[in-house]
Parts: sequence; structure tokens; C-alpha cells
Amino acid sequence: MEESNKLPKNPIYNSSAFKWNLQDKASSLSAYTYMREGYNYSSPHYSSESSSLGTRNSIFTEDFLKKIQSDSKLSSEIAALKSEVSSKSAEVNKFKADAIEREAAIKSLEDANKKLNAKIQIQHIASRISTEANERLMVNSKFQELFDNLSSYETTVVSIDIRRSTELMLKAKNAVYFSDFINNLRTILFNIIISNYGVFDKFTGDGILAFFPKFYSGEESIIRAIKATNECHLAFEEHYKNSRSYFTVVPKDTGLGIGIDFGMTTLMNTQNELTVVGVPVVYACRFSGAKAGETLLNQSAKEELERLCSQFVNFSESELFIKNEGNTIAYKASLHKEAYNIVAPDWDTLTQKYTKPQEGSESQKES
Repeated sequence: MEESNKLPKNPIYNSSAFKWNLQDKASSLSAYTYMREGYNYSSPHYSSESSSLGTRNSIFTEDFLKKIQSDSKLSSEIAALKSEVSSKSAEVNKFKADAIEREAAIKSLEDANKKLNAKIQIQHIASRISTEANERLMVNSKFQELFDNLSSYETTVVSIDIRRSTELMLKAKNAVYFSDFINNLRTILFNIIISNYGVFDKFTGDGILAFFPKFYSGEESIIRAIKATNECHLAFEEHYKNSRSYFTVVPKDTGLGIGIDFGMTTLMNTQNELTVVGVPVVYACRFSGAKAGETLLNQSAKEELERLCSQFVNFSESELFIKNEGNTIAYKASLHKEAYNIVAPDWDTLTQKYTKPQEGSESQKES
């Protein structure tokens, strides 16, 4: 009998609370579009019993729901502004004979266009950051400028790879099952990254890339990154356990391989993409060749962690074979719970610290 494409009854992921709606193009979360049918279920992910890293009552937390609503609101505002621009363009054509009214219509059109472009320029950023940051992005031009193209900052880069992902795909009962498994995992990891004040860069098909720049994540960016990766490992274990019915055979030694590096990176910000480039990106990706369940730090990441909290961290030395480079020293880090006693980033202070002085400003004259 031909295998049905209907998803198995999974008590967590087939709940009516959330279903993927990949056809919906209206949401600004183009890669993460959802249809909400009511928020009324809980998950074992990050319960107080299953994790010492923090208490969470659901995969889709209240903050994440606010995030979806905030991004949808931005999309609605852009749609409304597009309609307004179209209407005002018609008004300009309407007043061809009357110079005064035409001039007023042109000014109104220019103002509407300016508002529209401002919203469009931040839409692709808003979909990658937390709700609080999203709200600040919409009203604070100085905060927006920190995301400018070709800006360079010290950054912790996190690369996550699903180990044995090809085998998992081949062992899935069908493509629909595997797609649902990956899509739900992507949602979970996305939620973890943004809730720890990271920037979600991209989903690679068998993993994700994220970054924690100091101007956004704060001076403790690497601690936030490690906390996020610990949560990602726990989340994968729980998600994989809950999804066993999706596979014909359930490989035991699969999981996330995570690489972390630290250093100067450059933001590449276009109207469609927000990513970072630099040596830390390269080596975070290479170190994500770690074994399933492992997080490996490169030398620069180890040194940054030592600088911040040497009294609260223990390192164990490991090694990783990198193609064309050979065996390379890597580090596993174990942080004491005191290391995680950090407050949310102070974006007022960070914006002031990382804002570039304007040409001819007093600070430049003094220097």
C-alpha cells in the first residue's frame, strides 16, 4: 500500500495551535510564516524540570507570538503605505492643470514614498531580531544606523549543523514528514536565537547561521551565544524524541554540531539580506563539523570567554579535522551558572557607544 503523506499524530507539532502556512506571502517573516489558530498548548521544551538554563512553557513562547504579530504589523504598514503612494500618484496626475494643487500633491507623494522606503529598509532586519529590538528599530534612527551596510563590529558567530541530516532525510517515511521535522526544528532554533538577543542570519537547509554582534547583543555576546547553543542542543534532543514516528529507522547518534568563533566581522545589508562576512564566519562554519551534541570553540572565542568570565568557565581541549588544514585545536566550554547572570543589553548605551561620529562633529574635531 502506498505510504500516506498525511503527518502522524504528534501531540506537540500537530496541535491546532500552530500550522505551517508556507503559501502566505503577506507576513514579513518570509521564511517563517504561520497561521495562528489559537494559543493553547504547552511543550516539554524548556520546562523548569528539563532545563536549568531558564523556564519556558512552550516552543512558541509569548515573546515569539509577539514577534510574529510585530512582523505582521510591519507588513501591514508597508502594504498600507504602498496603497497610499499609489493613491497619491493618481492625485499628482489629476492636478496637471493646477500648478499649486499639483505641487502640494507631489510633496504629499514624496512624504509617503519616504515613509514607505524607511519601512522597507528595515523589514528584512526586523524579521531576524527580537520583538523589543524590532520596536526600537522602528522609532530609533541611530539604532537603525548600527545595521548599516559594510559596518564592522566584534561579533560572536554561531554555526549549527544537523549531523547526519542526509541519513535522516533518507530514513524519513516520506518527504512531507522530513519537511515538517525540519520546519519545526527551524522554528525552535529561530526562537532560541532571537530570545537570547542574537541575529538569525539564515537557514541553510541542514542547519542555521546566527551572529551576536556587540552593538546589539552587548559586551557579553559570547555568553549569550553559548547559552543559546546549550538550549539548541536540549531542544533538538526533545524535538527528535517527539518526532520518532516520522522515521522508518531512528538513528541514535544524530544531533547538532555547533561551531563558535569570535572576531571582527562586516555587515552585508541589502534590502533583502542581512548577513556577516569575515574570518569568524568561516571558522564557525568549519567548527560546526563537531560531533553530534558538541559545541566547539575556536581559539579567539576561547580567549574572549576567558576575558569575560575566567572564574566561571572550564575548558577541555579537543581537536577537529578540517579539510585542507588538518587536525586543529578546538575547545569545549563549561560555564558555571553564575556566568549566565547577565542583564538584557542596554541599547541606549550600546547605541551611543557604537554610533559613528558624523563628519565635522565635535568628537572628530577634538580627535
